[in-house]
Amino acid sequence: MQRPLAVLAFSGGLDTTVILHWLLQSGWDVATWTADLGQPGADLEEARQKAKRLGAVDSYVEDLRSELLDEFFLPLLQLQARYEGRYLLGTSIARIPTARAQVRYAKRIGGNVLVHGSTAKGNDQVRFESIYRILQESPEYRLDRFQIFSPWKDPAFLARFEEGGRDVMLAYAAEHGLPVPGGSAESPPYSQDANALHISSEGRALEHPSQDHGEVRFTYLSRWDQTPDQPERVRIHFRGGKPVRIEVLDEDRSVLPGRGVDIGTEESILPIVEALNALGGKHGVGLLDMVETRYVGVKSRGVYEAPAHTILLAAHQDLESLVHTHRVLHDKAKRSLDVAEAVYQGKWFSQEMDSWLSANAAEQRRVTGWSEVRLFKGGALPLARDSQFSLYSEELSSFNTVSDLPRNARGFIDIQSLEAEAVMRQRAKLRAETS
Repeated sequence: MQRPLAVLAFSGGLDTTVILHWLLQSGWDVATWTADLGQPGADLEEARQKAKRLGAVDSYVEDLRSELLDEFFLPLLQLQARYEGRYLLGTSIARIPTARAQVRYAKRIGGNVLVHGSTAKGNDQVRFESIYRILQESPEYRLDRFQIFSPWKDPAFLARFEEGGRDVMLAYAAEHGLPVPGGSAESPPYSQDANALHISSEGRALEHPSQDHGEVRFTYLSRWDQTPDQPERVRIHFRGGKPVRIEVLDEDRSVLPGRGVDIGTEESILPIVEALNALGGKHGVGLLDMVETRYVGVKSRGVYEAPAHTILLAAHQDLESLVHTHRVLHDKAKRSLDVAEAVYQGKWFSQEMDSWLSANAAEQRRVTGWSEVRLFKGGALPLARDSQFSLYSEELSSFNTVSDLPRNARGFIDIQSLEAEAVMRQRAKLRAETS
């Protein structure tokens, strides 16, 4: 009988390096799969080579930047989802293409055991394992003799590593001569997850919500006291809800040559995201320090860097205010909380998400035009906007023009007050009866 082949989602960090070695020492056949999500500064080829040196039967790095940004992030941006009204879901959304591509790779090489390094206290275990299971219902992704192995829920693994956690893993790595990043005294006293959209820092030195995030060494962001003392403006052009061009302006609103990016309608938004990460990061835009509620119910403190996402969200929301009616905007604001929760919980491949994505596609047809945003000292402030689908009417809105509104206003007020007047009469009767 053919031995099971495990496919490990492998970052090359401490946890997955130790997990790989432990699996191999325990007699597993293991292939490693690594996602290229645009992690700044990551040497993914070195991670692949390290896995091979440790004994992986195969090791593969897959570029998922376009899948992440164009297939998953773009609708997330358009749906304006923020978990608990604040968190922009940079890690959450990245887990969806990651888990899917891991299954895709496993099917290609004949793997049947899917392994991840997420702990039993966090959200990622739910995202990975839910997506693994859901995709087994699709012939395109179904694996033969499908299994999930989660080391941090395995009794033998826990017996070896649970008591002491990271310190025990560092000792294990030293004992076996495993090269691991972040294993020296100079390593940051927190854990990070990074991709082209954002960087999250959490754990250890950040586990005290009463302390500030002074320990964090930012990657995308300049600290507030190191940001420029003069603002910059960026004009973001959207076509059908997709950012297709950015222009950097001076304070006279003249376009600065050589500073913009134009991708056209068919290309990936990656160049725009990279440019706005650099521009927004210079001005300290996109910092969030918050305590959130993990899906498992545990409170967690995270410090997030998301300059491009922050700027694009401000511009997109600003443009939508020009082209959508009040009711559409109102319903969307309510829906965004549900969308964020679904993404946070790994429920992208759900019926409700299908429904929201369908509605979003119809809404985005109107979101064509531009929004101009000023970047300064951590702020991203929309200042101007324009669209061929604008609902704004100077004739109706201006104080200097004459229209029928004054003559019709009294009737409008009388009609919309009828229900509340009836309720007030009822309350008066109730008070009279009970007095």
